Amino acid sequence: MRIGFDVTPLCAPQSGVGTYTANLLAHLAGWTEDELIPLAHRPVPWKAALGPWARQNGNIPEGIFGPSWPFRVNKTWWMQVVLPWQLTRLYLDVCHFTNGVAPWWSPCPTVVTIHDMTLWLFPEHHYRRRLLAMRPFVPLAARRANAVIAVSHSTKQDIVRILRVPAAKVHVIYEAPAPCFHPLPPGPALEAVRQHYRLPEHFVLYVGTIEPRKNLPRLLEAFARLRQEGLTSYGMVFVGQHGWKEAPVYAAIERLGLAGVVQFLGYVPIEDLVALYNLAEILAFPSLYEGFGLPVVEAMACGTPVVTSPSGALGEIAGDAAEFVEPTDVASIADGIRRVLTCPTRRAELRERGLARAAQFTWTAAASQTRTLYLAAIQDR
Repeated sequence: MRIGFDVTPLCAPQSGVGTYTANLLAHLAGWTEDELIPLAHRPVPWKAALGPWARQNGNIPEGIFGPSWPFRVNKTWWMQVVLPWQLTRLYLDVCHFTNGVAPWWSPCPTVVTIHDMTLWLFPEHHYRRRLLAMRPFVPLAARRANAVIAVSHSTKQDIVRILRVPAAKVHVIYEAPAPCFHPLPPGPALEAVRQHYRLPEHFVLYVGTIEPRKNLPRLLEAFARLRQEGLTSYGMVFVGQHGWKEAPVYAAIERLGLAGVVQFLGYVPIEDLVALYNLAEILAFPSLYEGFGLPVVEAMACGTPVVTSPSGALGEIAGDAAEFVEPTDVASIADGIRRVLTCPTRRAELRERGLARAAQFTWTAAASQTRTLYLAAIQDR
């Protein structure tokens, strides 16, 4: 197959969608009889996102990008105006758009991945510019696509209900932790990461964008309660890109007297993220809604106990391998974290269950299922 593959999510600092795009592209590269054509509105270092095996063995040319003008091309304009014209010259068998939007017209069958429906469920949690740029095009892409990929059954239900797409057209293909996420033995390598970031001996970890949907002010309030109860030997570490409407997070830190106790590391290299999961006592992830919840399975793959909410897809993805809390109830979040931090038996149980649960999600399976969907889309043309 000659496959067009949307790598526009790799243009921005890597997020969950960028992680999905990079891992899926890397594992699709294993089918050397296929040719993957990366597509984007401007040059992106997509090869850096692939593992060394995929870079060496994957049949991927340099890519097709937007006009090589000296100024930045608007992504929406490129996708809706320039890309349809480009696609007529690429002679693709199928084209995969990895972040919910696709051109209004394509000469070849299309597959579209929709990661969540927060643009409709939580519009107040998005930039107005993002709402204007994406909400008109996601329903159009879903209806015109030959197939839609949802990253969880929860997301599929939301897509079918909100966009009124036939259920038979929406296929659930789970994301997965990258192969590098696994338990690491205690030793100098882990301690070097601890020293590099000046981390405390014991800490609660959060991984994800700093944005309202992640419910971070309530997490901080729960953490402050635990410190008031005497659990003062624990710090809290936040890893992830700064999003928007993050002022309440910093205001909560000041109001709760947590300055100097909470650390923000921003984006960290993936090898450091693996170490951080291994160093953490728990991952605290009481999000209000997730289409999948990649940090949950990454933590589980490292043997890190997870405290999360059952909201959106999180209950589906975590199964019986997490401590669940009510995300809108600060007392519930505090109780869940306390139960895991103070009970070695519960931590050991969650570690073993988490390792088993994470093993059920693999990018090899995701890539195989996605490729099968490509073939079906071509046959149904």
